Amino acid sequence: MDVGGASAAPGAPVTAGAGSAEPEAAAAAPTGSEPPRRINNLSLLDGKTFSATTVSGDISPADAGDVGLFHRDTRFLSYLELVVDGHRTVVLSSSTQGNLYAQIELATSTLVLRDGGAPENNLHVRREQVMAGHFYERVTAENFNLQPVEITLEWRFDADFADVFQVRGMRVRPKGRQRDPEVTADGVIFAYDGQDGIHRRTVLRFDPPPETAEARRAVFHIRLNPRERRQILLIITPETEGDPVRATAGFSAALLDRRRQLEAFCRESTQFESSDDVFDACMATAVSDFFALRIPFAARAHPAMGGGGADNGAGGGAGGNRSREGEIIAAGIPWFATVFGRDSLIAAYQSLLLRPQLARATLRFLARWQGRKVDDWRDEQPGKILHEFREGELTRSGEVPHAPYYGSVDSTPLFLIVLGEMFQWTGDRELLEELLPAARAALNWIEQYGDLDGDGFVEYQRRSPGGLDNQGWKDSHDSNLHRDGRPEPGPIALCEVQGYCYDARYRWSRLLRILGDAATADRVRREATELAHRFERAFWLPRQGYYAMSLDGGKQPQEVISSNAGHLLWSRIIGQDRARQVASRMMRTEMYTGWGVRTLAADEPTYNPLSYHRGSVWPHDNSLIGLGLAFYEQKDALMRIVTGLFQAARHFRDLRLPELFVGAQRREFDMPVHYPVSCSPQAWASGAMFLLLTALLGLRPDAGKKELRVVNPVLPEWLDWLRVRNMRIGQSLVSLEFTRRGQRAFCSVLDIQGDRLAISVDFTKRG
Repeated sequence: MDVGGASAAPGAPVTAGAGSAEPEAAAAAPTGSEPPRRINNLSLLDGKTFSATTVSGDISPADAGDVGLFHRDTRFLSYLELVVDGHRTVVLSSSTQGNLYAQIELATSTLVLRDGGAPENNLHVRREQVMAGHFYERVTAENFNLQPVEITLEWRFDADFADVFQVRGMRVRPKGRQRDPEVTADGVIFAYDGQDGIHRRTVLRFDPPPETAEARRAVFHIRLNPRERRQILLIITPETEGDPVRATAGFSAALLDRRRQLEAFCRESTQFESSDDVFDACMATAVSDFFALRIPFAARAHPAMGGGGADNGAGGGAGGNRSREGEIIAAGIPWFATVFGRDSLIAAYQSLLLRPQLARATLRFLARWQGRKVDDWRDEQPGKILHEFREGELTRSGEVPHAPYYGSVDSTPLFLIVLGEMFQWTGDRELLEELLPAARAALNWIEQYGDLDGDGFVEYQRRSPGGLDNQGWKDSHDSNLHRDGRPEPGPIALCEVQGYCYDARYRWSRLLRILGDAATADRVRREATELAHRFERAFWLPRQGYYAMSLDGGKQPQEVISSNAGHLLWSRIIGQDRARQVASRMMRTEMYTGWGVRTLAADEPTYNPLSYHRGSVWPHDNSLIGLGLAFYEQKDALMRIVTGLFQAARHFRDLRLPELFVGAQRREFDMPVHYPVSCSPQAWASGAMFLLLTALLGLRPDAGKKELRVVNPVLPEWLDWLRVRNMRIGQSLVSLEFTRRGQRAFCSVLDIQGDRLAISVDFTKRG
């Protein structure tokens, strides 16, 4: 995923805003080498407020592009460093718990005693951090020497109020004004008057107050007797004019509150337990990620239904006749802590097994902001589903077109797909009727606006000078190249997008029939069938025995072997024979790394395993491919993907699958290779295991009929049994147990609460 308008790659150099200054402490930088960057960063988040620090808990060096305290697409703290007696500490260990809490154990080898001795590792410093609306840091210093010590604890800090686009590398100098820092009795306040007319503040408060407080540093002189400990609390509050400021709490109270919220979220969601404790921990991390990535919002009725008016996005106020409070999933951190149409929809689809209400809220929010007019600056058209919703200074002042931006060719058909699958899991006819105008507008966009050249396929071509060149899920600037390295001339018709449009029509025809519009349902179904035939003729490459990644503006196929064709299995636009060929090709070593399927085959001339989209491994990509393999009963290939991704997760922090990782071929004793600026957590990466479990277990709900089919369930050889508890289907809560016996898994019903639910287990011939 790329940020529209930012020409630099992720992690490009930062251009600081007007009025920003170097930290005063820069001239006296602590000694020691810079710690490893990015891949080991610690992340804490609470919706649209998050921190990214180094393994030591610092935000350093000042203005680095990968760290900071962010809120609503603005970096409110660009520098934070804790030093002891003017030196960096030694990191003994660092860990996070569920994106809520970080614990960093530190020591120092530079301590000088009053008698001149200099023992090593006798002063222990624990640094604990919590994100709960505010950023809380508690530092505990404890003396393990046999005599008293005197130390100086010093925090150095700064705030640049950089927009997220600046942090990503966009070369722009805003016209806002940063005020001089205000030193208070217990801390410091940074303030910024944005060119968007919004006043922003970063408030730092220490308890107890520092002995020395200056514009960009706070100093404590501490004397510790043997075995004595002292604690200092720092609370950092990002404030945006017009937003309510949450009351602060003590450190323990803030942490306890967040843990209770997480426990409640887990109780209300599907629970997983298996014979493998590591797998259970991996699933628990994914659940925690979805909890932490939630963004609360108020969604009003769609304008076509008479709601009217505008709200202020993901944090907007309620209004209209049918106000609904909800929570939508942010795409990921550090770059995408906001709503993305494609990402949020896929994450909602993946998490139907976990928590169907996330899909409800996602659909409502996106319907509320559905395109209404032709606006080339924002790549907007009537009925189109947004790509990205930003709230920072550059967006509010019109420097970038992201309020919201609509440059996504696949969000609109994905909206219809998620609507159809949501109904399968919930049977929520009221919501279906509520979203009927939005669904009709989405189909109209596919038919009237999506086909740019009248050939029956949906294409994209950028119209906005501040928008994206590539508008499929592989949206980096070099993701769509011919085999000789030539960029594709537009408009571009991606193969997977045609599959999405087929699936959208197929699902929409079923929903129309449920709503009693049989005539339109039949027409839409015929159009889906015609699209499948047309697609086969245009995209199949007989010589390669595979599908072209896309057609360019001259209708020339992009004859490369890519993972895009795997999405055709998910959309089911291709026949059984072709599906077997695609599945077989993806399991060759050119495509399957041993950890997962690459985005581009290793024998392609443009292959680069270190690139963003030309050879890397994306967990969400693999999850959609995996579910497609299940649809075509290619369960052996599915289990290879599940096993590879799970084994990869074991090597990442907190057993969390990142946004992507390097597509190097796996050898014995290898570990997966980190992609240096991969986001973690990333919603659709964390959701991958939920969807792959849905595929493994063969779960096919039909809540409208109060039925659940379990089709040919399987478990990999490293799972003997798996329990799925409190899975919500319609108004029923069902608990199932799956037990592996040889090549098959058998399903037992443990409990059903609420409405009755007919459950059938079908064993079919496996491919």
